[in-house]
Amino acid sequence: MKCFQEKFADNCEELTILRNFRDSFVSAEDIDHYYKMAPIIVEVINNIENNDAIYEYIYQNIVKVCVNAIKKGDYEFKYNRYKSSVITLEEQFARPVLEQKFIKVLKFNLN
Repeated sequence: MKCFQEKFADNCEELTILRNFRDSFVSAEDIDHYYKMAPIIVEVINNIENNDAIYEYIYQNIVKVCVNAIKKGDYEFKYNRYKSSVITLEEQFARPVLEQKFIKVLKFNLN
């Protein structure tokens, strides 16, 4: 949501709804995983030219869809959408960075 700062405040409806859902329904393990992966995902996306399209896709297909599901009381759909979205974003954006870091650590430890 940071990329949409000019449109959304930190206490906007979307973030308030998502935070309430997180605090009530998301496991501590999933929250911990999200906070480890999200900064890597955001950093990679921020370094992509024309990343506005990626963020717009994430907003329309993850944030907005999840907020609507929560409003309808469809918590299971929201949770599944959240989990699959994080995994997809992680695979696409974070995994290559993590693999490079891992390879550097292995090379360093072997020398």
